[in-house]
Amino acid sequence: MAESGDRAGQRDHGWFFRCDFWLPCLTRQPGSRWLSQGGYEAISRQLFRNLKAQRLLLEYDDARSGSFDPLRDVPEDKFVVLGLITTKQPQLESIDSLRRRITEASRYVPLERLGLSPQCGFGSSIIGNRISPEDQRRKLELVVRTAETVWG
Repeated sequence: MAESGDRAGQRDHGWFFRCDFWLPCLTRQPGSRWLSQGGYEAISRQLFRNLKAQRLLLEYDDARSGSFDPLRDVPEDKFVVLGLITTKQPQLESIDSLRRRITEASRYVPLERLGLSPQCGFGSSIIGNRISPEDQRRKLELVVRTAETVWG
């Protein structure tokens, strides 16, 4: 990862290229289960400040993910994608609750450096999750509607 990050933005064969590196911090949940719990407090200072990734994809879909306090360790040159929408269950989160959580996270990282996404893919293993294709579509539509509400 560090080697790849060091090459980002260099010239290669006469062409200028820019590559953003994203780091998803996930706890994988095959079959709509989760494999670990706890917030980012123990790793945030070291991980967020030393990674060469420009974007951090962080799970925050339920209480087991901890608080937004570790976001205080995100350097100013990084963008944070908040995985607030669960992919493990079909129930939709409310736009109001998502907007409140984004506002809470913006106490640590400015709104212009925050994004929103599902907390993980809908099929993070061969087992997949217990969520129908229609529910997946509704979750993605919720991302768009919430983003329009928050960021315009």
